[in-house]
Amino acid sequence: MPVSPDLRRPARLAPFALGTLLLSACLGISETQDNNRYGSVTITASGGNDGAPVAASVAAAFFTGGTIELPTSVTTTDVCSSFSYSPETFSPGNLDAGSTLQLSVAGQPYSLSESGTVSGVYTLDGAGSFPYSAGDSVRVTVPGAVGGFPAGQIALRLAEPISLGPITAPQANEDLPISWSANGDANSGVIISLRYTSSLSSTLPDAQVLCVVRDNGAYTISTGFLGLYFSSNPASRQLNVLRWRTNSARIDDRTNLYIVSTVDTTVVLQ
Repeated sequence: MPVSPDLRRPARLAPFALGTLLLSACLGISETQDNNRYGSVTITASGGNDGAPVAASVAAAFFTGGTIELPTSVTTTDVCSSFSYSPETFSPGNLDAGSTLQLSVAGQPYSLSESGTVSGVYTLDGAGSFPYSAGDSVRVTVPGAVGGFPAGQIALRLAEPISLGPITAPQANEDLPISWSANGDANSGVIISLRYTSSLSSTLPDAQVLCVVRDNGAYTISTGFLGLYFSSNPASRQLNVLRWRTNSARIDDRTNLYIVSTVDTTVVLQ
């Protein structure tokens, strides 16, 4: 199994493993299978800082699993910690949700069906991505399947592109201040990932300082978190800032449909 976020951890730490996985991977390996059903729709995009529409990809999967607390982008307290880092993967589901899911963005319809190469994961038909602009919303309709995941709908305002202010790589014993364009929406949050390598001989990041913060336009990573960063290979250092927004819908007493939209930007720090 791929390394997966563990949503059985305390709720305040669950978002630290966020990216394109969040819900689905954990449910696929849950140790407490108790016939609850979960659907996860993950919409991811990058860039868009120039005001142009962004291209978003979609992956959906449906699972049985134990009782969990669904991650939420509503953030009331800023939290930082250090973790290992590895590129994310998406785990396939074990429930049928019907042959074709319907997705609507700004009145434009799209279809999602199971991938021809990975069963249990629904992706966009055709081009594989859709364009959207700030302020657009998405609605997902699940047809459902007998003996699988039931029919349901969920909607979400898509995460807006995040424009960063000037970023200066910190020197030894300095803090790292970060600023971005806040959107004034308490339902969105920001996740900051400062990535670097623990080996001077490598340029591939394998460690990170992760901060889940309010989407209020500014946060400073204290120098107390940056000891390993300062001793890392400078060629490996990068800063990823991600805006996310979530919603969930309870379909019945044991079924939840969950959706997350993320859009990020990455800066190389040297």
